Amino acid sequence: NGAFVRIVCRDHEFPDGDVVQVKVNGDIIVPRLLLTGGYKGFNVDLNVGSNKIEFIALNQGDSGPNTAEFIVYDDNGNLVSSKKWNLLTGVKATVIVLKDANPITEKEPKRN
Repeated sequence: NGAFVRIVCRDHEFPDGDVVQVKVNGDIIVPRLLLTGGYKGFNVDLNVGSNKIEFIALNQGDSGPNTAEFIVYDDNGNLVSSKKWNLLTGVKATVIVLKDANPITEKEPKRN
């Protein structure tokens, strides 16, 4: 139920030029992201309901497959998802994040 998720990613094998594209609900938010050995991060604003985050392998670097690790955190830094993929060119990996329209909040006790 947060405003956004934080995604960090890297090449979890040997960094060899793997490039991915990131889409959210069909819209490209990161056209080309070169995966390196170090983590790179970006935020994804969430809509109420289902948020489909797709990672598309644009290539396989110098030695296939495209080896990508993506870690998703909520806006409080809590782990939502952690995945490692070995993708062929054009293949998509997907994470779906749900945001409730009416988050449950704790009510403070009534005071007299």
